[in-house]
Amino acid sequence: MANCPNCGSKHIQLVRETNVNWGRAVAGWALFGVVGGAVGAVTGEDRNANICLDCGTSWKASDLYKTLQIIKEFADITLDLTIEEDRFFLNRFISEINPYIEAIPQSKLKAEKLIKDAEIKKDVGSSLGICIGLLISIVGCSAVGGSGGVLPITFFIFPIVGGWIGTLVDKSNKKRTEQEIENVRRKAALIKIRAEEELQQKLDELINEYKY
Repeated sequence: MANCPNCGSKHIQLVRETNVNWGRAVAGWALFGVVGGAVGAVTGEDRNANICLDCGTSWKASDLYKTLQIIKEFADITLDLTIEEDRFFLNRFISEINPYIEAIPQSKLKAEKLIKDAEIKKDVGSSLGICIGLLISIVGCSAVGGSGGVLPITFFIFPIVGGWIGTLVDKSNKKRTEQEIENVRRKAALIKIRAEEELQQKLDELINEYKY
């Protein structure tokens, strides 16, 4: 059984507990899959938790295992929780890395919103050409119908002209919005890359401080 991540004690008891007071931030650490391989899970019921009989700290074995494996994978460091320095590094790792991990899904949501907004703008642009063509047809036919002595064929001219102008407007809007969407996709990709780079930079800083 692992040592307490807070005080290093081996006086640990297994209890059925869901409200732990250590490692809550670790729940979303599967997100490390975006920058590295998946970390294996610990077998056992998720309702079980460990509680330190010396300091009262409680945690889930899967959270502690996952964190130690992540540190081993990314930092090539095997922590010994009987050593105070290693426990300090473990807890600092969790508190300082978690905001950078949370930034990754947030950046993804932001990127998806940018793309969605651009797609909506594209649909609006397509509708604009149709509306312009229809408006020209209605106005033209109304004007001709209100004047006498015109050939019936004249009624067909305005719908044709309106449709042609509407098509031109649609093509122009489509080309512009497709370029905008492509630019948004590039921006979205950069947002995600930047979040991952900031996470990796923070990881490197902690690793270098621990090793040197």
